[in-house]
Amino acid sequence: MKTKTYPPTPATTPAMIQAYWLKLFHWQTSHDEAIYWEGFGDRVYADTYASPFVIRLYHSNPCDPRVAYLSAVHGIVEWRFGIKTLGYANCSVVTELEQIIWLDSLFWQYIITEEQGKTIGRPSAIRRAVQKRVRTGVKLIANCTRKYNEPLG
Repeated sequence: MKTKTYPPTPATTPAMIQAYWLKLFHWQTSHDEAIYWEGFGDRVYADTYASPFVIRLYHSNPCDPRVAYLSAVHGIVEWRFGIKTLGYANCSVVTELEQIIWLDSLFWQYIITEEQGKTIGRPSAIRRAVQKRVRTGVKLIANCTRKYNEPLG
């Protein structure tokens, strides 16, 4: 009897993507940038008015053609990875565990709260948290949705 194998599930949840959408919407921006590191994933672009909502991670160096897209459609989180000029629809879906962990850990640096950042610390610790979440299914980073639903002021 054959057993069916499924690709690994990202540690990023639809709620985390929604929380990030709310963050950008409240900031009235479509861009975000990482302050603490350089390299692939140090920039994010997402159009809060687009449907489906797709988050694009890339490098600030225009000579680096790589791009990663994160989306949640019908409750399923999906990473796509490829070259900027191909666009979202033509980039392949990521199914390799190590790539999913790497991409999740890059995105998590944008969604952790200041308090979580103090507890988790450096990017390597975030990557370990993502690896644990992928292996065990335990959610280590709280849903930030409530924080961004609170009135600004």
